[in-house]
Amino acid sequence: MPLTRSLVCGIALVLLAGAASALGETISLPRPMPSFNQYYTDGDDAWGDCSLGETTCPDTLWESGCLVTAFAAVLAYYDVTVSVAASESSTGSARTGMDPGILNDWLHAHGGFDNCHLVWEAVPSHVGLTRHVNRSEVGLNPVASIVIDYALRQGHPIIAGVHWGAICRSGSSQSEDCHWVVITGKIGDTYRIMDPINWDSASPYGVSTTLDQGTKGAYIIDRYYVVAPDTGADVPPTIGERPDDAGLDLGPSPLATLLTLLVAVAAVAAAVLILSGTSAP
Repeated sequence: MPLTRSLVCGIALVLLAGAASALGETISLPRPMPSFNQYYTDGDDAWGDCSLGETTCPDTLWESGCLVTAFAAVLAYYDVTVSVAASESSTGSARTGMDPGILNDWLHAHGGFDNCHLVWEAVPSHVGLTRHVNRSEVGLNPVASIVIDYALRQGHPIIAGVHWGAICRSGSSQSEDCHWVVITGKIGDTYRIMDPINWDSASPYGVSTTLDQGTKGAYIIDRYYVVAPDTGADVPPTIGERPDDAGLDLGPSPLATLLTLLVAVAAVAAAVLILSGTSAP
């Protein structure tokens, strides 16, 4: 018996619904993400005015410290702490813990900067970084979305470079990685983030928002790093290695999710071909 249009359309819709469910799901990290504000300059323990980078760098944390602030939040998420001696501390007192000020001091003392730029390999150990690039100028491409969803299901946050306009700032030709945020979850077709920019200089906390409603605007991801716990406790952070995920509920793998999408697309294509040669019932 020949397939009817209703049957073909029904099969295609079921497959598409499954794919849409994978894309529109809600994903949350297993515990809260610590939140820090790079603009925190008004407080006894404020870090915003601390010098960033080497002595040749004119910037401060509040001006250009979004990446250090994002890293401090992710390291605190993994309960990583560091210690700085009084001679290395911007406060003049020895400190142990994790916040942008402590991390900034620690990076100063451990070769963590190249002029104003963070040396990725010099961040404290206990984390592994996997670098990815979103190859799209208008949003997330399907592969990037699958990788990010998979990481979040494992309980791994993502530090993402973003932009929101043609250039980062007036007088600059830079157009990517204008700002850095932490991706903390997914809701519908967008992502939850911790934005290190909070205009309230008296608050030490960043802004909990979504990728499409960032402090600076609707963000588009450029580079992004999946940050996972590292099995090596006293070694530099590894880049490009995936840690042991034993015991974690990983959910659908990136390959399985991609196959679901491909099946849905194939179903629609088949439906179009069949309908083009099938008369109405």
